[in-house]
Parts: sequence; structure tokens; C-alpha cells
Amino acid sequence: MSALSWGLDVSTNKAKTAAVAIDWSNPGEARVVDVRHPLPATGIAPLITEHKTNTWAVDVPFGWPDLFVALMSDRHHAPLPAQAMPAAAAWEKWRTREVAQRRTDRFLTDDPRIRTRPLPASFQLLGATAAMWVLVEAQLVSLGVRVDRAGLDGTVCETYPSAALAAWGLGKAKQTWSELQSNFPFLTADDNLLARFVSDDVCDAVVCALVARARDLGLTIGPPDDEVAAARREGWIHVSCEPRDLLVQTD
Repeated sequence: MSALSWGLDVSTNKAKTAAVAIDWSNPGEARVVDVRHPLPATGIAPLITEHKTNTWAVDVPFGWPDLFVALMSDRHHAPLPAQAMPAAAAWEKWRTREVAQRRTDRFLTDDPRIRTRPLPASFQLLGATAAMWVLVEAQLVSLGVRVDRAGLDGTVCETYPSAALAAWGLGKAKQTWSELQSNFPFLTADDNLLARFVSDDVCDAVVCALVARARDLGLTIGPPDDEVAAARREGWIHVSCEPRDLLVQTD
């Protein structure tokens, strides 16, 4: 297992894109040793490639819902056939859940331990960030980095800080560095990096790096067996409901 885990909070704005590395080599401690902020989109793939032996957890949708993709493709050529339309009473559910939500989004929305609805990659401004990731993913593959959108293999997995915090029983709100240290008492940082944590994007990247560690330890929730194929198209958000102190387990 690698001594480093990386978290990446992605935005179309380089000023709001941040990458953080946590070193786990000292027993009982998780030490932030590297912060990259701001980070341009074109710098993401080279940075991941440079550290491709480490696990990365990335806050960006890796794909779109299967139904949304099929709908956009089919409708591009002709209107939706009448027989494919939902009943009038089901229009809202069809739009906000079946079309808007991936399987992983539905899981996080419904699971009583988490109850967090991710923003849909199909709609709102998040779609612009998801589209940018298409280019980053392509660049990663061209650089020899294997990408498994389900996050079961390879260098990167998808995560969502609000859901990750909720899964750890910490609520959904963004956390400051002092709050993170309170909730993860083993979390420290090199002194020269402390000023960087005034950015909530950097703090979100810290949460992502904690999820990357959880994935390394097999503590995150992956897709059910019958949804793995779909997750490898749509993406899958990794979170952990296991106790936080397991992140620094030594055996």
C-alpha cells in the first residue's frame, strides 16, 4: 500500500481546483505534505501521472446516467416516442431521478446512513465540470494511466466530500481545517502549508484524500455486483461508513 493518498477537488476555474497529498507513513498520523492550488485543468493529468502509484479520490462526476445518455442520443434524431413517455404523474420523478441521477447518486440519496443527494452531472453547472473531466480522462489514458470509472481498480476513484462527511457521521456542510482536525484527530500538516487551508477547496481536497486512503484500505462502498458494468460507464462515488480511526490502522 502506498504511503501517500491524494485528493483532488475539481472546478472549471483553476483558482478553485486543488490537489492535496497526505502521508500515512508515520503510525497514527495523517500528515498533509503537499498542496497544489490553484491548479489549471491542463495540469491535472500530468500531476496524477507523476503520482500514479498512489490512489487519488477526485470530486468530479466521472460520467452521466445511462438513461440520460440514451435519451440525448435518441432525441437528437427525433422526438421521444409517445410509448416511451412516462405517465403524467411520473414526470417529476422521471426528470429528477431517472434521467438526472446515476445509480451511485440514487444510492447516496437513499441510504439512511448518508442521505446526501449529489448535484446531477446531467444538469446545472456541474455538467461543465463533468465535461472538462472528459478531456482529463482522455489525457490520463494517453499518458498510460488506467481509469476505471467504478473506482475498483486503477489510480483514481470518484468521491463527493459532502457525502463522504455525511457517511462518516459529520453532516454535509463544508469543514474548515480546524473542524477537520477535530473530527480526524490524527490529521496534521507541515507548518509551511497551514496558510493554504483558508481555502475551502483545499479543505475539500483533504476530505477527498481521506477517502482515497479509505479506498486503499478497502473501507469504501463500491457498486453492487449487478451494477459494476453500469458504474464503469456512469462512475461511482466512493464513501466510507466505517469508523474514522480505521484510516490510521497499522495491521
